Amino acid sequence: MIRPRISVLAALGCAAVAGCYQKVAEGTTLVYSCQPWLPVLLVVAGVAAVPLGVWVFRRKSRMWGVVLAVAGPVAAGVVGPTMFLDRVMVTDDGFTSRHGFWWSPSVHEVRYDDLANVRLVEEERSGRRGKNYSYFFDCTFKSCKQERVPLGDVMREALPEIAVRFREHDVPVALPPNLPN
Repeated sequence: MIRPRISVLAALGCAAVAGCYQKVAEGTTLVYSCQPWLPVLLVVAGVAAVPLGVWVFRRKSRMWGVVLAVAGPVAAGVVGPTMFLDRVMVTDDGFTSRHGFWWSPSVHEVRYDDLANVRLVEEERSGRRGKNYSYFFDCTFKSCKQERVPLGDVMREALPEIAVRFREHDVPVALPPNLPN
């Protein structure tokens, strides 16, 4: 019984060391995304959760069996593909952020030369588990159009590169040295 636990802990340790995000250069474009193994692992674990949930339902706890049997397909069909398709592309001219559910993604295309101003906004929400913070770029364009770009996990990975490009294109923006999680 100890061997499987050690194997699982070793696999989790390797995954933590490997990192969850990747940065790939495609010509002059930098593409930030989740490591491919992460959504694949989530889909495999989601599929494996169904028979495990049935086993737990029959032998141990009905409630946890139902939770596993329902959460597994949700992870495999919704969360895994969504993580696989989330990405941020940074070029010399601008950045493109694609995030959200795979059937209804949100895409933000921002060209640096079209920006008049960028403001980093922090929103605080209180819930049962304490305070939660969300971060956004409020982009004001020279055409007076405004757009709010959420700073999700993949976008935060690309943030240092985007900040360099903002400075190169003289876009006024004030960024903190590090954003809290």
